[in-house]
Amino acid sequence: MPKVAVVNTSPKTINEDIARAMNDADYSKFVSKDVATTIKLNLSWSKLYPACSTNPYIFDGMLRKLISDGFDRRTIQAVENETVVTNIYTGTRNNNWYPVIKKHRIKFLPLIKAHYVDVKLPKKTLVLEKIFGEIIAPKEIFGTNIIHLPTIKTHGHTQMTGAMKDSFGLYLTKNRHLAHLKIHEVLVDLLLLQRTISHSEFVLTDGTVMGDGAGPRTMIPKIGNVLIATSDMVAADTVQTRLMGIDQTLVRKLQLAKEVGLGESDPEKIEIVGDYESWEDLPNFHLCPKKSPVIAWNRGFLKFPGMETFLFRSPLMWLPTQLSGFYHDGIWLPLKGRRWVKWFLEETEWGALWSSYSE
Repeated sequence: MPKVAVVNTSPKTINEDIARAMNDADYSKFVSKDVATTIKLNLSWSKLYPACSTNPYIFDGMLRKLISDGFDRRTIQAVENETVVTNIYTGTRNNNWYPVIKKHRIKFLPLIKAHYVDVKLPKKTLVLEKIFGEIIAPKEIFGTNIIHLPTIKTHGHTQMTGAMKDSFGLYLTKNRHLAHLKIHEVLVDLLLLQRTISHSEFVLTDGTVMGDGAGPRTMIPKIGNVLIATSDMVAADTVQTRLMGIDQTLVRKLQLAKEVGLGESDPEKIEIVGDYESWEDLPNFHLCPKKSPVIAWNRGFLKFPGMETFLFRSPLMWLPTQLSGFYHDGIWLPLKGRRWVKWFLEETEWGALWSSYSE
């Protein structure tokens, strides 16, 4: 029975709460000091937007815990990729990751510079090889502890992001948009891939500020003040559905992953620890997943035969990319999103904590 720690937190106690969540989830049984550790950050937007990407205080708190417990900072690396609509260097700067990397003197590996190699899996994938024609992973993370730092937010393609979705940027390159119509199956395949090449898995999910609505970018942020920690990626996302108020039986990746033996999605078989004692005891923040116009357009067009090849496997790929950037950066953020950024930075204690990392 997997153990999932759900811990309440605040800006004043975040470091202690991260340590407590990790300890309650028995992280030391899974994350070994004897091998290198990879921390997978989550970049959903190159710009700062609350609940969108890994917060610097979560990144900092995780590193404080590892180093204080005797992990050698020289064997810790943070990694993240970029997509056709994000830039890794801009995102790292705008989300205040650089000061944390510098403070703890760890290595940062932009995955666009990683060496991707073929991987032989112990069983046949559901769709991954069919869609991409290959199964690859960055050799720099082979045999390492892999720790994910996702946020609690909605997503137009998957209803929710979380531990499993965070693997999207670890193993798939800029062509990851090709996976959207079969995204639940792809996420299960990526979990199998991760299980094959890693030494161990662990996740610290950030619910300090949650994203509601048309995620993963055009969201309404809500204060959550909660953390999730566990070594079971599927159980982490299952508990997250409870916090979000989503029927976990409707999130197909969870059932698929359980069916192939990659994790637990049955609430009765998940042990809740930390500040809550049971599944029924967990809070419900009543988040409601929606689709942004870009995602609705994407999924609508891809249902037509040949449209995927026409738009995403041809020189026309620049068109949806430019339209997405124009909508998110040029229209939605200035007209609607900017006030939520201002609210986060100027009216919340989490925003003040976030700003304290700025150089």
